[in-house]
Amino acid sequence: MYQASPTVVGPPLVLGVSLTLAQYQKCLAPPPEVSSTRTVELRIDPTLDLVYLAETTLPGSLPLLRGLNQAHVAGVKLQAARLQLLEDAPCTARRHQPSLMVLEEGHCFITAADVKVPVASFGRQHLRRSFVNMEVNSNVNLLDYLLTDWFTVELSGTLRRRLVKAMSLSMSLEFEVQGSRRALA
Repeated sequence: MYQASPTVVGPPLVLGVSLTLAQYQKCLAPPPEVSSTRTVELRIDPTLDLVYLAETTLPGSLPLLRGLNQAHVAGVKLQAARLQLLEDAPCTARRHQPSLMVLEEGHCFITAADVKVPVASFGRQHLRRSFVNMEVNSNVNLLDYLLTDWFTVELSGTLRRRLVKAMSLSMSLEFEVQGSRRALA
């Protein structure tokens, strides 16, 4: 009788993406000379200012992912997720040291073919000034997600306070590529 069991195939696959958390922009009233226009500012929930979303859509045809099309590849599992602050990005200021400590919590998702799966998250206990080692909270096989024509990597969560400048980040997702091995039982 044959039984399939997963085995690790080669070194980890590391996917790096750049993300930008946009700064808070308040709705401005029209100039005084435009008196016929009326501006109504509706505030449903004041905490909505403290919600962030950053995402990027990537092609499944990336050179890094080509090896996933091989017949012996049976699965791809997320092993580690890390968020890094890009301090030398042009959108940050020297006098106000940027810090990831403005974040409250966050979640990483991968979406393909309108199916969204949470893969990692972090809270206050994971935060460091310039990096966050996220907690992997999914054991989902991501092979089908990464082999689609396009997939989206999303980072969303809440802030402790409003961002006055955009924040540039780099997210690194490390995947373990698994193959199937047939062994006699």
